[in-house]
Amino acid sequence: MERLSLEKETVHVDYTGEGIPESVKNFRPSVFRDGDNYYCILGSDKETAVCGSGATVEEAFLEWDHAYQDKTKR
Repeated sequence: MERLSLEKETVHVDYTGEGIPESVKNFRPSVFRDGDNYYCILGSDKETAVCGSGATVEEAFLEWDHAYQDKTKR
């Protein structure tokens, strides 16, 4: 099992804001910033983790939600 490692800037997020997908509100994945990109991650290894990224936190949340929905449909 290969563990994910992000030693980047942690972003503190208000998960109660409007427009945040319900899955993100429920699971509260970690958010990191690396340069101009944001990464949204829940899980510790590549097999089970759910990840999303984007130019904004909101984009990362949306991509994370899509990845979560895809994993739950399997």
